Amino acid sequence: MDRLEIRVSITKVLLVLVIVIVPLSIVGLVLTSRSDRSLDSAIGNDFKALAQTYSNDVSEYVRDRVADVNAMAADANVIAAASHSARPGSSSPATAAETGAKTLISSSASDFLRQRRNLDPRFLNIVATDDSGAVVAATQGTTKPSYADDEVWQGAYNKGQGSVKISDILDDEIAKANYVNIAVPIGDPASGRLIGVLSAGVNISPLLARFQQNQIGNGARALLVNEDATVVSGPNADVFARIKSLEFDAIRDSLGSLQGQQSGWRLAHLSNGPYLVGFAGTGLKQHFNNLGWVVLVSEEEHQAAAPIRQLERFALVMVILAVFMLTLLFVYYFLHRKQQFEDIEEVVPSDESRARTASA
Repeated sequence: MDRLEIRVSITKVLLVLVIVIVPLSIVGLVLTSRSDRSLDSAIGNDFKALAQTYSNDVSEYVRDRVADVNAMAADANVIAAASHSARPGSSSPATAAETGAKTLISSSASDFLRQRRNLDPRFLNIVATDDSGAVVAATQGTTKPSYADDEVWQGAYNKGQGSVKISDILDDEIAKANYVNIAVPIGDPASGRLIGVLSAGVNISPLLARFQQNQIGNGARALLVNEDATVVSGPNADVFARIKSLEFDAIRDSLGSLQGQQSGWRLAHLSNGPYLVGFAGTGLKQHFNNLGWVVLVSEEEHQAAAPIRQLERFALVMVILAVFMLTLLFVYYFLHRKQQFEDIEEVVPSDESRARTASA
């Protein structure tokens, strides 16, 4: 039967394969390397955006509560209670304590503060004091008649200058909540003089709970850390555990300082491998020195890139396999060519052997 045969020189085949496969292999290796870096960059930017979202939530939560406390401090009932206590001839804190707490709790200012607490359960307790630290209104009975020795109160009063202060995170065993005390000055609208301080205990457990999930998305985790690398809130960790964040230490060392760069991402090399870390500052330290909080979103680099990394590895294996097969073809070609030359030498006699045959 007739059959179609195509005969091509193996030399030409090798030449074509070298021209095609070698450049494609080099391009493939370059593209694989670039795609690997681009993949890390894309995931890192996603982590950065996620960290910015979390940091905005933290900043908005704190600033909104400060605004709420400022609004309460500007209420006429609170101002009247603080100004009345500050008038010359008014009773001292000791005398006020002797008259009984019932009068204090039943005052119009205390009624107003209780209404605000009932409307917003995030406020655990609210206390108003005059310029001497004596309690003039409260949502509930207080354990001390004066806050003059309290560090947060002193920072808020600021020697009559006034300043908003937020305490470190505290634990309320009764309410089973973590909270901070927000203290704001109470000013007299008529004279502009500072006449007292309003302090509110704000529950921040709902805010910290967002960082206590074991993972977000496809295996990443979010951390709220302080500027000294202490974890404020994270999976299986809180501020009272005093755990240091290895990711924060790594990116802080690579950046030298986070000041001036409030958000970004870095490939951090930890003891158990490389991690992609996105970070974003909350911006609270600008107004509150003790709240140098930074949000981190991190995940092990191999795990974060696993879905697409398999395709990259497959492409890399194909490039290596093509180069390997081309090498084998070269070896076969040269070995086969040498063998053909030896066969020809055996079949065709040399000039010396032909001369001996002719003389015979």
